[in-house]
Amino acid sequence: MTQENRSGRQAEIHITQMRRNPYLADYSTGNRNADKNINRNTPRRQRRRRRARIRSYIRMTLLCAGILVGIVALTKLLKVPAGTAEASTPMEAIDMAQQVGKGTENTTGTRIQGLSAETYAAHPDWTEDFLTVNEYSRPGDPLTEVNNIFVHYTANPGTSAAQNRSYFEQLKDNHERSASAHFIIGYNGEILQCVPLDEIAYAVQTRNEDSISIECCYKADNGQFTRETYDSLIRLLRWLIDAYELEPEDILRHYDCGGKKCPIYYTEHEDAWERLKEDVKNL
Repeated sequence: MTQENRSGRQAEIHITQMRRNPYLADYSTGNRNADKNINRNTPRRQRRRRRARIRSYIRMTLLCAGILVGIVALTKLLKVPAGTAEASTPMEAIDMAQQVGKGTENTTGTRIQGLSAETYAAHPDWTEDFLTVNEYSRPGDPLTEVNNIFVHYTANPGTSAAQNRSYFEQLKDNHERSASAHFIIGYNGEILQCVPLDEIAYAVQTRNEDSISIECCYKADNGQFTRETYDSLIRLLRWLIDAYELEPEDILRHYDCGGKKCPIYYTEHEDAWERLKEDVKNL
């Protein structure tokens, strides 16, 4: 083979190799380190790819975790009490859950002794000292409506509110009679609550089912209340007629239902009774 044919043959082989492996082109420029660069770059690519896969895995994990948290939160939001109608769409389910929540908010823990919490919170200062439930002074029967507030006197001069409350309590044991009141006001102005406002008291025989009664202590022989008792009575009456949407004329004496001279001073002094109701009105 001639020198010329040999050179042509080598050129042809070189071109063929370049087509099969373009990296050999570096040899044409005399770059002897090309293979070393290739070896160095290949692990870098692998590391970059590995880091990219790790980042992709982390993003996917976070996305799945977010979806899971969202599902749990939505499940709790849509969870409604048994018996609630099934919702046909997620939005309907959310609306139903909100309505149930509002209903619970409006009915649970917002009524105290039959009154709204807001109304009850405005009451004058008193001490709760409920009688034991018994058939002689606190039967526990519900008081479903209030049409009048009755004012009484204890008919026992010089006795305190605590002593009269004790008398009502003892009736469960001695069975002497049936008697009680929702409130007792002492001659120092203290107020004891003996019966809850959503239960009946044994105070006005024919009107126990639709009235609230207040017993008042006194010292004077004529039955007149002390200034402290009177002032507490006016404040309590004012709150009660507001709470039950009544008028001063709905305040009655025990005397006005059955003719019993109670409270005796205000049955014998009509002007004082009218002034009492006027004081309630103007408070």
